[in-house]
Amino acid sequence: NDAVAMTGGQPVEGNLSVGEITRQVLAEGAKECVVVSDRPHLYGSESGLAPGVEVHHRDDLLAIQDRLRNVPGLTVLIYEQTCAAEKRRRRKRGKFPNPAKRMFINPAVCEGCGDCSVQSSCVSLLPKETELGRKREVDQSNCNKDYSCVKGFCPSFVTVLGGEPRTPEKAELSEGLFADIPEPPLPEIVGSYGVMISGIGGTGVVTVGAVLAMAAHLEHKQSSVFDMTGLSQKNGAVYSHLRIAKVRESIGSPRLGAGEADVALAFDMIAAQSSEPLLTINQQSSHVVANTRVMPTAAFQSHPDMQFGSREFLDRFIEMVGEQSVHNLDASSLGQLLLGDSIAANMMLVGFAFQLGLLPLSAAAIERAIALNGVAVQFNVDAFNLGRLCVYAPEKIESLLQGGGGRKSGEEPLATLDEIVAHRVQLLNEYQGAAYADRYRDLVDKVAEIDRQFPEKSQALSKAVARYAAKLMAYKDEYEVARLYSTPEFERSVKEAFQGDIKLKFNLAPPLFSAKDRYTGLPKKREYPGFMLKIFKLLRHFRFLRGTPLDIFGYTAERKMERHLIDDYFSETSRLIAAVTAETYDTAVEIASVPEHIRGFGYVKERHVEQAQQRQQRLWQQFENGGVDPEKPDVIAVKQVDIYEPDTEKN
Repeated sequence: NDAVAMTGGQPVEGNLSVGEITRQVLAEGAKECVVVSDRPHLYGSESGLAPGVEVHHRDDLLAIQDRLRNVPGLTVLIYEQTCAAEKRRRRKRGKFPNPAKRMFINPAVCEGCGDCSVQSSCVSLLPKETELGRKREVDQSNCNKDYSCVKGFCPSFVTVLGGEPRTPEKAELSEGLFADIPEPPLPEIVGSYGVMISGIGGTGVVTVGAVLAMAAHLEHKQSSVFDMTGLSQKNGAVYSHLRIAKVRESIGSPRLGAGEADVALAFDMIAAQSSEPLLTINQQSSHVVANTRVMPTAAFQSHPDMQFGSREFLDRFIEMVGEQSVHNLDASSLGQLLLGDSIAANMMLVGFAFQLGLLPLSAAAIERAIALNGVAVQFNVDAFNLGRLCVYAPEKIESLLQGGGGRKSGEEPLATLDEIVAHRVQLLNEYQGAAYADRYRDLVDKVAEIDRQFPEKSQALSKAVARYAAKLMAYKDEYEVARLYSTPEFERSVKEAFQGDIKLKFNLAPPLFSAKDRYTGLPKKREYPGFMLKIFKLLRHFRFLRGTPLDIFGYTAERKMERHLIDDYFSETSRLIAAVTAETYDTAVEIASVPEHIRGFGYVKERHVEQAQQRQQRLWQQFENGGVDPEKPDVIAVKQVDIYEPDTEKN
């Protein structure tokens, strides 16, 4: 990958080229050597490859591996691709190609199946919560332009050529906004003062440690910093142990020991609750300052329903040090809204901790250290002072949110049954027509009538049927995908995300026209030019053919399956409401909610349907067993609590 990525992109010792590696391994006795790359066009006659070495695109990796395993003797496969973190560094310096091409996900078309994450394992694919369920979106500021996410088998990916991500709006910070913020009383340094900094690599965790150490130096204090960056600095857990003392002799070991942190700066709460930083927290004296935004971890790529609530992490800190010693701030959201970039979160949390009187440094020294660092100086100074303002005058922060960039909260889920039904009726009207929507409403009305027998359940069964009957009925066939791309909302979402002269292309695998992958036998997507928008606008008007003998798309196995799912859901719901009791009610809600797990397109959807049917079968057994799972008749819920009691005099 061209770099020693774990330590910041130093060149590989000796700077071996791919050509030199091929010659070396063949000279040492390898029977065959093959190269795969995301840039196979670079390996021409001047690349220095050994004679007979084949070069393939990385898309052929599985087929090449299958072939090589049948070759007797040792074979060597070289996968060449520049380190993603190093790509970003070089692009910022103008030393690596930066294609004017980005991927955008149309949230209306996205099913939230997660196949894009399966194909790419990319941490730049984030969850997007909507009334119609969790979707995906691309974090354009973090995207390394690998484009493997587009291989996810769905038509929601749009290629955006030209232009750049739109610069987020910022709040107007008036002159003198920070002028009257008083200096807080500084904590006393007894021996040394320990600061445990935990976060995600690539967001400035190490920089914060260095800035605070420099601030201590400017005030003629002593300091030490011990950074633990791990094997994957970008998006991996990063820890910085900071000690501040009056005299050098009080520093001791630069690494904080058990219970030696006076304050823990939890820039990311998942990282902050791993073993290394937790060890340093003193249950009697430590304070925790936490950013409440929980970023998706790598586990999200394989577990698309993973939840990212901050409450459980805050509760764990409270259990450790007490509620009075835990201070939280949604610094990521505030950084995005007030300064146009969530990267401001870390320095904002530093200002927050400082104004709480938890850092033994002056504001002037910290601001001077930021200036000496020389990177985005005004941006970071503003972030620091906005964090201070969150403590001193939170009403001014609220005023900035209302009058500046504006509060851009997420889409709130609909709460009442009437709201849900009205929303879905409108959706089904646009999808197929009034008669189709009336069929849906009749089903929900029948369930709501039975639900009146269980007032304590707050219409949970009716709400589940209202959501998931509509989900199955509005399956995304060719007509619906065309309609969703033809709406003003799609055009507006693209304009909100990008600026400049942009052109769009669409990544599709039409069921009647797409080629098959020669290795997997599965349909392959290909990129279609922008004129597809005109075809979409024409095709949407033929929705009246849906389900009729003239519907040429309706004869595929996928469309037949989707129609059967609707009929089955209606009959299963009738069966539920005929037999539901107080004991089986919760199980009935689970059965009605099974379609939540039916997502995706083509073979991805087929796989999810199979899994959902297995789950449904087990739930029906539970329903018929009086609401008790026959495989787990006597389950006692046990909460596991990790308790660590360091054997130190200080704790």
